[in-house]
Amino acid sequence: MVGWWGWLARRLEVVLRKRGIEQELDEEIRFHLEMEVREHIRSGASPQEARRRALVEFGGVERFKEEVREVRGGRLLDDLIQDTRVALRSLLGQPVFLVTAVLTLGIGIGGNVAMFAVLEATVFATLPYADSEQLFTVRSTVGDGARLGPYLSGPDFVDYRDQSRTVAAGGAIAPFPQRVTVTGAGQAERADAVEVSEGFFGTLGVEPVLGRGFLPEETRPGGSRVVVLGEGYWTRRFGRSPSVLGTTMTLNGIPHAVVGVMPAEARFMVDTDMWLPYILGQGMAGSRGAHNYMMIARLAPGVSQTTAQEELSAIGRRLEEAYPDTNDGWNVRVTPAREMLVESYRSTLELLMAAVMLLLVVACANVASLLMARGHGRASEMAVRSVMGARRGRLTRQLLTESGLLAAVAGVLGLAVAAWGQRGILAFMTFGRLGPVEAGFSATTIGAALVLSLGTVLLFGILPALRTAGTGAAAVLRGGTRISGSLGTARLRSALVVSQVVFTVVLVSVSGLLVRSLAELRSTDLGFRPESLLTAEIDLPAGAYGPEERIAFYEELRDRVQALGPVASVALASQIPISDPGNNWNVELAAGPGSEPVSALAHQRTVFPGYFDAMGIPVLAGRDVEASDRDAEPASLVLSAATALALLGDQDPLGRIVSIPDNSETGASLHQVVGVVGNATLDSPLSPQPPAMYYAYHERTPTRMRLAVRYAGDGGAVAGQIRSIVQGMNANLPLDRVELLQAAIDRQTRAPRSLAMLIAVFAVVAVILSSVGLYGVIAFQVTRRLGEIGIRMALGASVATVSGSILRDGVRLVGLGLVIGVPLSLFAGRFVQGFLFGIGSADPVTYVGVTLLLGAVATVACLLPARRAASVDPVQSLRSE
Repeated sequence: MVGWWGWLARRLEVVLRKRGIEQELDEEIRFHLEMEVREHIRSGASPQEARRRALVEFGGVERFKEEVREVRGGRLLDDLIQDTRVALRSLLGQPVFLVTAVLTLGIGIGGNVAMFAVLEATVFATLPYADSEQLFTVRSTVGDGARLGPYLSGPDFVDYRDQSRTVAAGGAIAPFPQRVTVTGAGQAERADAVEVSEGFFGTLGVEPVLGRGFLPEETRPGGSRVVVLGEGYWTRRFGRSPSVLGTTMTLNGIPHAVVGVMPAEARFMVDTDMWLPYILGQGMAGSRGAHNYMMIARLAPGVSQTTAQEELSAIGRRLEEAYPDTNDGWNVRVTPAREMLVESYRSTLELLMAAVMLLLVVACANVASLLMARGHGRASEMAVRSVMGARRGRLTRQLLTESGLLAAVAGVLGLAVAAWGQRGILAFMTFGRLGPVEAGFSATTIGAALVLSLGTVLLFGILPALRTAGTGAAAVLRGGTRISGSLGTARLRSALVVSQVVFTVVLVSVSGLLVRSLAELRSTDLGFRPESLLTAEIDLPAGAYGPEERIAFYEELRDRVQALGPVASVALASQIPISDPGNNWNVELAAGPGSEPVSALAHQRTVFPGYFDAMGIPVLAGRDVEASDRDAEPASLVLSAATALALLGDQDPLGRIVSIPDNSETGASLHQVVGVVGNATLDSPLSPQPPAMYYAYHERTPTRMRLAVRYAGDGGAVAGQIRSIVQGMNANLPLDRVELLQAAIDRQTRAPRSLAMLIAVFAVVAVILSSVGLYGVIAFQVTRRLGEIGIRMALGASVATVSGSILRDGVRLVGLGLVIGVPLSLFAGRFVQGFLFGIGSADPVTYVGVTLLLGAVATVACLLPARRAASVDPVQSLRSE
């Protein structure tokens, strides 16, 4: 035997000398060496003595130790290369483990990198303006300053701009694009226009592509009618021709001279085709009670946000004293422009980031559990190498090298997952204030992927490596790992599975809350019937249509559309619910002598007769507006139930007179309440149904009206027929904003739907990973207990008893995870309360559903190991022992 082992020892020495590492053993040599060491230990020798005897038989312990010392004295780089080579060979030898671990980590890393890339492109992005850190927004506050208005009135903006010394430049924007009809050069079309003040572009620090911005005299009553085009509209309509300067464009029937073209960077908050000057002192821009403008301020050099806030707050207090009727309780808040632009998205993005971080932790725990199982299978290998002289640090380094390779490959896969994930997130989410957000990776994002990959090595690699490398050699080689060493490993793997369940419970609970909220949102009564309702907009040129001509036009349009075969009913209103939010105004009920008047802030709409019937809004008392409601004193008014309640409580509102501020000489107009209708959702399905009041169109005749047509059959065909009718009545009137009302509702609810869907995807992945981890730990326990199971079955234990005990192990782990995870979920639910609609963060239906779901998943994950345990042959299991 000595001759044969001597030959093997010489072969080992050749390998050590050529390869430079003691791990590079032929599988056959390793097998025989392991058997030799086992025999010596079982015969009573200590691990050191067993090693000495085995190595003597392999050709001499001193010679072998000398070779090992030579290897350990090699350069670190050579060691690293050799470790990497061995790690690759080891990983490639177990392809199932390799693929599972890489996919698990790749998904976790990819999700985090994708969210980081989205955050970098949104929350942390630098604004495309010169010295953008000096740009701030000035928004109004109400009451104690805790609630944002958020806009200023035109006169207030001028006062803040002119009285401030900390503001080097100031501009204002009405961030509500208005649709204008463009006629003249080419075919008539509708375009977006936004009102801005003189100095707006200069405050942003944006230089025109052509021409100039607005002059001070062009923002005063009687000034020249001018327009500044956006670069996109200039390209689309005029082919980037420089001769556009000085040309005349007819907007809503009024000629405007083109004085400039601004680059795409001039966009702020909203997309638009062109800019118009807001006229100080005229219309809404002249009323201190109309808060329609956001102020953009560029602070003077060296001025801090705190200093600017103190000065502008002082100005606000002076305005409050000077104009108590309109400014009582109003002040301003100074906010960095970048922070203001992202504040409405920040909480959503932070929630998504927290979700993908939880997913990464679940993935790391899953891979750590896999490494534990793999380490158990390699216990004999580690023990043999240990008794041959490999120190624990050397073994740990080798195992960490394998973990590093896993993380590196997973990092590369993670970048691919992140590229797909980033596009998916940007497709689901919209960032209206920021404009289009481009997908792509910067060097910072790639660096984040590298850091995450290295971090996962520390997170999932160190503990399994230490555990595997520290396995007692004597116990392993005596065959005692099933009794002792594996027990601690099993407990650690169980702890990892419990942690997976805990984080999965949090993710699934948050997802369940969001999905339940979405279901509540979908079932909410909007106060009108949105189904099969086609909407469109028409804007008559004010110069070509007087009040009577407008009435005649819209009456004819209604009658002709009503005559179409597929059309069931037609409604006309200045604003359609959901599609056209906003426009609230004060309405006041005069009180008796000695008492204060009662007022309410209500949304105002102008409607045609038949509007409430066509929209499905019930008339609760009185009547609808009528065509005969014209030139009456006082004018007719229909209130919503909420408005009537706010003004009159339980009193009968019919016949009562209310006062509504306007721009007339008296400053208010009187209206008589002729009807009360049901409350309707006007702004957003996510918002409460606000108070509302409805004017009769025949008494107020706005040029722009919205058409709502309830139809049967093909909506596209109906839209084409309506367009033909409008073109036949006036070829220069484009039919604009044609869409189904349900599409507008879906657009308003897109954000909560997207958030619920993304969190649900993360939760599903977490459930899959947790079930895999649970399956792995139960299968591991079955393997470890094969001898015990064989003995129990040999003593008469039934299949049901054995299977039940295995299932109980899995249920126990999941139950512990639920006990820890549900309270954590209740705590986490408080942070998502602002995203919920119609339910609370402690919704019992959600948590019962989560418990049942994870219980079912645990049962399924434990069934296969339980079946394996039940099919154990007692004789074979005892022989294997």
